[in-house]
Amino acid sequence: MLSPGRVPSPSDWLLIDVGNTFLKWGRYAALASTKADADASLQSMQRTAIAHCIVQGRVLLAEIPILSIDWREQACPSMIVISSVAGTRVRNPLLRALEVWSDAPSPHWISAMDEECGVRNRYRNPGQLGSDRWAALIGARALVGTQATFVVVCGTATTMDLLDETGTFQGGSIMPGLGLMQRSLHERTAALPDASGEYLQYPRQTVDAIASGCLHAQAGAVERVYRQFQAEHPKLVCVLSGGAARMLSPRLDIAHRLVDNLVLEGLFRIARQMAGALSAKRQSAA
Repeated sequence: MLSPGRVPSPSDWLLIDVGNTFLKWGRYAALASTKADADASLQSMQRTAIAHCIVQGRVLLAEIPILSIDWREQACPSMIVISSVAGTRVRNPLLRALEVWSDAPSPHWISAMDEECGVRNRYRNPGQLGSDRWAALIGARALVGTQATFVVVCGTATTMDLLDETGTFQGGSIMPGLGLMQRSLHERTAALPDASGEYLQYPRQTVDAIASGCLHAQAGAVERVYRQFQAEHPKLVCVLSGGAARMLSPRLDIAHRLVDNLVLEGLFRIARQMAGALSAKRQSAA
């Protein structure tokens, strides 16, 4: 939510992406110290699709309480926008960490909607789409524009979603992520090790065989789904994000764009829309 009586400038926005393993947070880099500056910043953001967020922190979910130490050095945000797929177990620790700012506004917890920020949702039950996937779709639409986009986010799970040229989310797939694949081989077999290997064309030890096989599985799935979508959308653009994206990227045989934090990009656009609505409301009331 927005702090009452304040005109939010992008530098004041705290964006939080709570995933299945990590919490990532970011703030907008530019400064806007007056209402005129804030309005100018909002107008500028509406004309450009460059990345606006700088990631300033990442912690494991179990480490959320230490965020209050990092945030103590940050200015109090005028708006807090959160995507969380971790359920209620992180909500209270996160709210306690946010109490480091005595006058902080209540956070806005996003959920997927029928339509938002130029993206339409064709999920059978739109609200069941994960908030992280929804934010990633919004971020991809802002960055790519009106081209059909294959949105791949490689986290604990790997998601592969299609946005068509009109900004309509047509559907997508979910599979175990790279790390989860590797851990499952260790946990569900009698002798395979739980160790970090490297990708090799001809692996000659088990840890490398596991790493290489799991990367092949990820790359093969992404390329297969991409080509299925490309058959109907010949100019399809692939956007790749998530914690394992940089490991997967060299293994892909399709052109793609790496984006560090696509969920935060989407949260930024949601925050921008909220701030724009507030600015318009205040102007009409003046």
